[in-house]
Amino acid sequence: MKVAIFGAGVIGERRGSQLPGHTLVGIFDPDSKKAALLAEKLKTKIWTDGDAMLTQSGAEIIIVATTNNQLAPISLKAVENKKHVLVEKPGAITLQELTTLEAAAKKNKVAVKVGFNHRFHPAVLKAQSMVDQGAIGKLMFLRARYGHGGRLNYEKEWRANPTLSGGGELIDQGVHVLDLIYWFAGPLPLQSSFVATSFWKMNVDDNAVLTLGDKNKWATFHVSCTEWKNSFALELYGTTGKLLIQGLGRSYGPESLTHYKMTAEMGPPQVAQYEFPVDDQSWRLDLENLAEHISKGSPLLGDLQSARYALTQVRQAYRDNGYSSLPCSV
Repeated sequence: MKVAIFGAGVIGERRGSQLPGHTLVGIFDPDSKKAALLAEKLKTKIWTDGDAMLTQSGAEIIIVATTNNQLAPISLKAVENKKHVLVEKPGAITLQELTTLEAAAKKNKVAVKVGFNHRFHPAVLKAQSMVDQGAIGKLMFLRARYGHGGRLNYEKEWRANPTLSGGGELIDQGVHVLDLIYWFAGPLPLQSSFVATSFWKMNVDDNAVLTLGDKNKWATFHVSCTEWKNSFALELYGTTGKLLIQGLGRSYGPESLTHYKMTAEMGPPQVAQYEFPVDDQSWRLDLENLAEHISKGSPLLGDLQSARYALTQVRQAYRDNGYSSLPCSV
């Protein structure tokens, strides 16, 4: 299919570099120098007018990889031009934006996928398959940790500006964890939250701890941008065993999945470990999921419904912890 990208930053580049079988027909970014560099690298056309790229490029899929405040407005314009959309997480910064986008997609009969690419990491895919096959018995609870390492002037980046980001660490990395909880355990309601700005001098949060659950399952996680070393871990506990996912490749360390299988006599479990290639293909598989949905009607893995669940929990946690002035709290 023909694909066009809004946004020439790090994520726009990752998306544009993983389009096997598809044709990149253009890139637009308000920063024309950045756009020109990426267009040259990816051997595609630079568009100086985003509206013109929508209407004249022939693109069938629009990838929106911008700052959070522009995700929903650009996606809505694309949908109104009857384009399918892959919009980066969180998909929007308010629930109202999601509602408007969802209604427009239905009216124009196009698909909108949210870029929850973590679902397509090999360890996560294998864990989902193992849970479905009963490898750890009945799922009881999940526990996760996800964090950014520190870097100079982090508090001056766009993620620290609530007008551009909508919120802080919880809306950034937290929505990835919430999407995985939604996928594995369903829409668990928020039970408690602690959200804080502990280190960075900025008007958004840098740490959040949430607990969600009902009488059948529960989950707890901590997301942080004071981790000092990029880190990711997700544990899934069942009645007969446990799965531990560690790393996401690149700066997050090697990706692996460990299966701890309980024996009949309990005691030390049987352990099986799986390690996965360093090359991160989650971006490619994320797009392929959308393409297959368009051509074959297969399910979208990471859609507006999941984005709505994630933003609902984020909004409530912000409201409960004194961050009601953030755009995401509306």
